Amino acid sequence: MTATAPKAPTAPGVQSWWGIPYATAERYRRPVVADFDPGRPYDRKGVAPVQPDSGDWLEADSGTGEDCLNLNVWAPEQPTGKTLPVAVYIHGGGFEFGANTQTTSNAAGLAASGRVVSVSVNYRLGALGALSLSQYGGRLAEASNLGLQDVIAALAWVKQNIASFGGDPDDVTVFGHSAGAYSTLGLLGASSADGLYRRLAGFSGAPSRLVPAWWAEELAERFVTELGVAGNPDKLIDLDAALLVAALRKVCPTDLGVRGGMDNQSLGVVLDAEQPGGVLHAHPLEVLASGSHRDIDVLLSTASDEMGWWVANDLDRFDPHTVERVTDEFAGWRISRSRAKKIVDTYDQGGRTAAEVRAASLTDYIFTLPAARGALAHAAVGGNAHLLMIGPAEGAPAVHGTEMYALVGQEQPARSPEQADRDTRIRDIVLDFVTGEQTRLWPAVTDRPTSGSVGNPPHEPSARYQAVLDLFGNIARP
Repeated sequence: MTATAPKAPTAPGVQSWWGIPYATAERYRRPVVADFDPGRPYDRKGVAPVQPDSGDWLEADSGTGEDCLNLNVWAPEQPTGKTLPVAVYIHGGGFEFGANTQTTSNAAGLAASGRVVSVSVNYRLGALGALSLSQYGGRLAEASNLGLQDVIAALAWVKQNIASFGGDPDDVTVFGHSAGAYSTLGLLGASSADGLYRRLAGFSGAPSRLVPAWWAEELAERFVTELGVAGNPDKLIDLDAALLVAALRKVCPTDLGVRGGMDNQSLGVVLDAEQPGGVLHAHPLEVLASGSHRDIDVLLSTASDEMGWWVANDLDRFDPHTVERVTDEFAGWRISRSRAKKIVDTYDQGGRTAAEVRAASLTDYIFTLPAARGALAHAAVGGNAHLLMIGPAEGAPAVHGTEMYALVGQEQPARSPEQADRDTRIRDIVLDFVTGEQTRLWPAVTDRPTSGSVGNPPHEPSARYQAVLDLFGNIARP
């Protein structure tokens, strides 16, 4: 059975199918994989997930809603006569924002290469997809890692149906940015995802930042208390979705150091192995180190100034005002104060402001460190792991989100020639990784964090990864 492409606007040389339902799910219930109807016209974007802000930036032509479990597929217009590798993109947005409706999720640019079939997935967010509620039982018994369960259901749908679009169901790469990267690497800890992917790539996200069960349950308790249903959490099923979203915004921390620090007091993939209805059986880093997934290729990438985005765009809330407060922050993560001061002093150089010191130190703790540890753990057991560092280009920094357009083969508005060169290189790296053409990449990680680079990182990337490993040696990055 072959899918028939609708007449829908798309990139030159690409066929598009928009808004294909891959699963159905009642509120706070696990997804059920849907059958594919190849005769339907998939010529319109699907419903985007419910979220706090659904402005024009979301490009959600069909609005937002709970019936959001859909995906888009793009394939080369001219069949090659053979099945193609499949690239499945998971969008970011802090587990609260984003959709496959955005230009930064439109992977038609990858399919336009003629080398892959590309897919972009929606998953439930925030109060409807990222809260752990299974501990309450009853009608909430399945509500653990629902967003990740959605991604797994989408991959099961791809396994069953992607051949209809010219894709190879046994050659699937999952890749994502930020929250999408954490979900991508979270698949390692979910036995239900085994056999659904061949490669994993995380950009600005690593096998880390797992939300601990104690915090997941504490956040849930604050949530039901805020809504006045602590005595009967089942009432969440019947409340207006907007009330749920607003309540979560009130009780969930917003500070980046709290959300991404040692205790990961945020939304995200929950380490729910010991919770009712748990999806993960182990931490993804432990899975890599065990060697059980050594046959999975892994690519982990960071930007050289990830947290610089908040210095440029949210300084009032991000600024600690003094370097001493940055030391206090690290010491608050149960790092000895003398060690915390040594770490922060490493970044307090070159006339940096307190905000810049905080940004540089959090960039390395939240992003650089776990990427290096993940790659080394995989390589140590015989796995194929590549590290990448994205640096600035003329007229463009290398902050969180820098690579989002390039990852799916899109063009940033008003980009400079140097940005265009950097974006093209990032796109080509994605394509080379997805197609398994490892010889076109740089050398893989061995017992050292060998890294490739694009743009102009301020430090030699391999040396930088090693320096961060040394600086944070024996400090946990859950």
